[in-house]
Amino acid sequence: MNEAIAILIIITLAVSWAQTDCGECTTWYEDPPCSGNWIIQPAGNRMALARLWKSGSTGGACNRKFFSFNFRNSASMAQWIEWSISGTEWKWRIRKVGPNICQTDGYYAGDCITFWVKSNYDVDIIFSGFSDLYNANSIDKWIEIWYALGDFNVPPPKNDPVWLRASAFNNTVIRFRDSNELHNGVTIKFWNYIHITSCNSACEYSDPNGAAITLTLKCIKPWINPNTGYYQ
Repeated sequence: MNEAIAILIIITLAVSWAQTDCGECTTWYEDPPCSGNWIIQPAGNRMALARLWKSGSTGGACNRKFFSFNFRNSASMAQWIEWSISGTEWKWRIRKVGPNICQTDGYYAGDCITFWVKSNYDVDIIFSGFSDLYNANSIDKWIEIWYALGDFNVPPPKNDPVWLRASAFNNTVIRFRDSNELHNGVTIKFWNYIHITSCNSACEYSDPNGAAITLTLKCIKPWINPNTGYYQ
């Protein structure tokens, strides 16, 4: 074998070797934190907390004094979220239209439901499907309702623009921006008040279509299944 062919074969083998993907590694996570106890996560586990792959193996053989190669470590961090809400339903029980029996209109505000959200990137909270409360058998079929979001501790005056009628509240989007506060957990309060009339019959009223509140993570990595939150 002549020298040129030998060098070509060596270079070809070296390139092929360098491009070999050595595959997924076993990983461990510490549980609980600061305990020093490592919990194994076998390779291939789509529910693992973290996974790791190694690639780009290399090597050499010669009489040279120095060998040098580039080395790199990188990490792709997925967005995560923790959240809670102090209630998913309000149930009003109204005894009278107002404090005086002759009143024809009454307004009642309720203490808040509280959201708590913690994440490492932007999160949207979207409100949809909200409506006034309804009963087809009532003389006045509707109980009007207003909603508000804010950090106040008592309800604002009912003419304050922070209050939105149920239908106007739909498609409201609250975005928590990526921040130190969001990484540590932020809260927002959700308020409501209702309008009762003397023509509201003694019956049960409800949102006819049912409402929904949706939390949306704004940065889903392509290697995360958006429906399960696990690896693809």
